[in-house]
Amino acid sequence: MNCQYFGICGGCNNFALDYTSQIRQKYERTLEEFVSFLAPQNVDIEVFSSPQSGFRARTELRFFRLENTLSFAMSALESSHKVPITSCLILRPILQSLMPLLCDLLNTKEVLKTKLYACNLLCNLPNGIESNTKSNENMNNEEVIITLIYHKYLDILWEAESLVLQEKLKNALGVPIHIIGRSKNQVLPLGKTSLCETLYLLNGTHHYTFFKQEGAFSQPNPFINIKMLEFVASSLKNFYPTPQYDALELYCGSGNFTLMLSSYFQKILATEVVKSAITQLKINMTYNQIHNIFPVRLNALESIQALREERAFFRLREIDLKSFRFDCVLIDPPRSGVGDTNILHFLQDFATIIYISCNPLTLLQDLQILSLTHNIVRCGLFDQFPYTLHRECVMILRRK
Repeated sequence: MNCQYFGICGGCNNFALDYTSQIRQKYERTLEEFVSFLAPQNVDIEVFSSPQSGFRARTELRFFRLENTLSFAMSALESSHKVPITSCLILRPILQSLMPLLCDLLNTKEVLKTKLYACNLLCNLPNGIESNTKSNENMNNEEVIITLIYHKYLDILWEAESLVLQEKLKNALGVPIHIIGRSKNQVLPLGKTSLCETLYLLNGTHHYTFFKQEGAFSQPNPFINIKMLEFVASSLKNFYPTPQYDALELYCGSGNFTLMLSSYFQKILATEVVKSAITQLKINMTYNQIHNIFPVRLNALESIQALREERAFFRLREIDLKSFRFDCVLIDPPRSGVGDTNILHFLQDFATIIYISCNPLTLLQDLQILSLTHNIVRCGLFDQFPYTLHRECVMILRRK
């Protein structure tokens, strides 16, 4: 990918090498860090690359203002200054097409551009694209949510002009456009607030429909997300060919991994501290007609207290924890990792540990404890963010 903003825009910071060399560099660094854990089990790192452009389905942009004319902006590579941009080649093609049109139309209406300081873009992956499909295919049923964020109250005039803007963008791009206005203590949706995305896994043998909510976390690179789901699913297929046991998921979010887990276990206890994520998970369960997931709003330590019968929770009043036969745990912690020895020792009680990590260095620290009782049987390196130093890892561990 040859981007005119390499070296200027801070969105990408690892562009000096060609993409193949970048992947090799990430592999070698990860191997050097984890070799003491991988070598004794003769496990190599499985590398999963991304499309080299058009892979990102969501972004957060600021605005640069010059003589009352708006343009999109990103932070500079080595400073907090804003760099005006007109395109971003890592975005999905529909978002690339949208950017100049949106900017031009905003500049024609004073009510739309006044005190506008940020814009979030979100699109879905068209139905029918699988993990091995090129990212730039032109397919139908894409939709886009545009969130315009202001330092002012959004009145009826703003709403009227935004509806016109929404219709113009829809006609120009040929896809449904949904605008949401946000200001302090104010949210004005002029269309959908979530987008539907169907994920096809393992050559189409499994598929799940997932709703991505505006303003909530969703996997930014849907192509890599599918590969991560397939990596976990193929491992579970070997360990649990028929659903005989139950699984626990910590930090489940709105169910990106949870829906897939439902095919391999009799029951899943899915815990998450964010209330809106639990609500979205229930919507995803209903749409997919999945009935063996039990979502509950608990953080990791509360989940342990409940399962060890150290504390009773009113939120668990309708769930019979004693009926679960746990054998597997999936954990997807924040960048800080688990860190807590109490949680790590709790994870050791499970025969299978699936650890999703967005920071290999904190994963490395947590493995110091987990490796005492478990062997690594698979290690995946996923290039969620090409042209950056970021690395995403998935470790599959089995009790010794």
